[in-house]
Amino acid sequence: MTRSARRLGAATGDLEAIQALLEAALAPKGIAVTVNQRRECLLLHLQCPTSVPAAIVLTLLARELIHWPSYAHSSILITACQDSHELWEEVLDLTSPHELQRLAKGEHLRQTLSIPSPARKEEFGIPSTKDWQVIAAGLGLSLLLLASEQVTFLLSPLITLVHEMGHAVMAWLFGYPAVPAFDFRYGGGVTLHGDRAGGIVLLIYTGLLALAYFYRHNRLTLSCLGGLTLLYTLVAFSPVHEMLFVAMGHGFELIFAVIFLYRALSGWGCRYPIERPLYGMVGFFIVFFNMRFAWQLQFNPVFQEMYLMGKGGIDHDFVRLARDFLHTDLATVVGLYGFFVVLTPAIAFLLYRYRQLMLYLFIRLFIF
Repeated sequence: MTRSARRLGAATGDLEAIQALLEAALAPKGIAVTVNQRRECLLLHLQCPTSVPAAIVLTLLARELIHWPSYAHSSILITACQDSHELWEEVLDLTSPHELQRLAKGEHLRQTLSIPSPARKEEFGIPSTKDWQVIAAGLGLSLLLLASEQVTFLLSPLITLVHEMGHAVMAWLFGYPAVPAFDFRYGGGVTLHGDRAGGIVLLIYTGLLALAYFYRHNRLTLSCLGGLTLLYTLVAFSPVHEMLFVAMGHGFELIFAVIFLYRALSGWGCRYPIERPLYGMVGFFIVFFNMRFAWQLQFNPVFQEMYLMGKGGIDHDFVRLARDFLHTDLATVVGLYGFFVVLTPAIAFLLYRYRQLMLYLFIRLFIF
């Protein structure tokens, strides 16, 4: 049965058609729907895998309901549960088309997910005493790790892995099949990549086109996708993509450090309290490891000379960036990288502070 046929059936009160349509509407959130009715009220029981806000569910439902030609019920009683715990209960009035349109456009989300009052600092993103304790613990643990050359040596493969993943991700993004690996001959790592495969680039453009079709009713998302496609095209077919391939080895190290520090601050994705100081430890370890690396490369002549020698006939990343792309000296590139290393904890803090705004923007792009 086509979606149009189901909508006609739903307009007459066909519960099977109603359930199929609403299940499809809530599928992006992984929500299971059970439909019943009581007189003129439609009863929806939602089983949610996570604690989904009512505002988001109402938006998704309204975006489907506005396409129905009519309604056999006057209202919908929605009960959302996670496992055996009831999350919330809402009533949706089907006799008010204006209200459905407002919900479908997500106007209520602007109020629900607006930036909280600074008076509630835990919502506005000011770290609490417990958060600072977590950060202090992670900072202290990272310094203990760095104080031991043996432990630092044991953890350095983690940084090598992240570094080579950065090269590989950039290579695949611009159409070059790549495989990150450890270099057991000269130490460190190496990422091997082949010639550009047009099929990979075509697949990326196909993905962007599919997203544009899926979010065709969201002008903001379409504008962002259009800008992203233009930017990708300009970079992919210019020498800039080669520079990004070289630069994003070290760049990925800092990105991962930001993610770890953010998770330590916010507890995002952490199931157990011990995870937060451990994320802080790894995040600060990456920051201090790279800070020491940049300092030695800038001020230690012996370390600098060894770096300039390369390995296995291959120049290191900063040498290639300075010589082939930025046309400057190594000290300038290393100094710029050191600046970004120092900036890394500040970026994690800003992401934590304005996480409510980011959540709103995310929902504005991918829900409306």
